[in-house]
Amino acid sequence: MARGVEMRDLRLIVAIAAEGSLAGAARSLDYSQPTASQHLAGLEARLGAHLVDRGPHGAALTEAGELLATYAEEILERVDTVEGDVRRQADYGVSTLRLGTFPSAGAGIAPRAIATLAAEGLHVQMLEAEVPELLLALQRRQVHAALVFLPDPDGPHLALDGIHTTHVLEDEHLVVLPRGHAAGGRASVDLEDLRDEAWIAAPADDDPSYSELIVACRERGFEPAFSHRISSCSITQALVAAGLGVSLVPRIALEPERTDVVAIPLRGAHIIRSIHVAYLASLDAGLRKKLLEAIASASS
Repeated sequence: MARGVEMRDLRLIVAIAAEGSLAGAARSLDYSQPTASQHLAGLEARLGAHLVDRGPHGAALTEAGELLATYAEEILERVDTVEGDVRRQADYGVSTLRLGTFPSAGAGIAPRAIATLAAEGLHVQMLEAEVPELLLALQRRQVHAALVFLPDPDGPHLALDGIHTTHVLEDEHLVVLPRGHAAGGRASVDLEDLRDEAWIAAPADDDPSYSELIVACRERGFEPAFSHRISSCSITQALVAAGLGVSLVPRIALEPERTDVVAIPLRGAHIIRSIHVAYLASLDAGLRKKLLEAIASASS
C-alpha cells in the first residue's frame, strides 16, 4: 500500500513556512539537513507536486506547498487538541471540566481557580448562572461542579441525589456607602443610622440578603426604601459611588480598586451566605481534590 502524507511531513512543511529555509526547519525539528531534504523529496514524490522552491537565500513554499501548509496547520492543531483531551480524560476522567458559578463568585473566586487548574494542564469551561439554575445543571449532568451558596450557614445543607458539597467560606455582606458619607469612617454602622437612606437592592425582595435586611428593618420599626433594583454587584457599586443610594454587597464581590465607595460591617443584621462547592459524586477523586484545592486557594 502506498504511503500517504505523514505527521512528520506536515510538521516539516509548517516548519519551512515558519523558518524560511530548509536548514532552519531542520534545526527546529531536530533533524539533520540531509534528513529534512530526504523527507521533503519523498513527500513531493508521493504527492506528485513541487512544494518548495530552494534558492541561495532560503526556501519558499510554492502555491501547492502553501495549500498543504494551510491544511497542515489545521490538522496539527486538531491533533494537539485531541492528544490533550485524551490525556486529560486518562488523568482526570474528563477532557473538559465544566464548572458552574453564581455571578459574584464568577467575578473573583472562579477565574482564579480556573487559572490554577489551567496552569496544571486542565481545560475548564465556566458556566455563570444563579444558584437554582446551577443546581438544575448539576442534576442534569450539564456541569461537573458548581460554586453555590446557602443563605443560612446554620440551615440545612443541600441534599440532592448524586451530588456532594464541600464548604468553602462564609461570605459576609457589607454596607457599601459613597465615599464621604457621614457613616463612612466608622468601624461599623447600625441599621438605625441608615433609616432614611435609599437602598440599591437585588431585583426581588426574596433575594436571601435583602429578605434578611427587610426583616431586620421591620424589627426596628421601618421599611427600607429601594431606589434601584440591580442584579450586578459592579453596577450596584457604581450607583453607590454616584450617590444614588447605599447597598449591601457580598465581601467577595467588592471591587478593591474602587476608591469612590467604602464598605463597612453592618450592626444589627449580620447577613452571611455560606459558599460551597457542589459536585457530582461520580467526579474523579483526583480531579475533585485538585478542584477543591484550587477553589480554596482562590478564596483565601
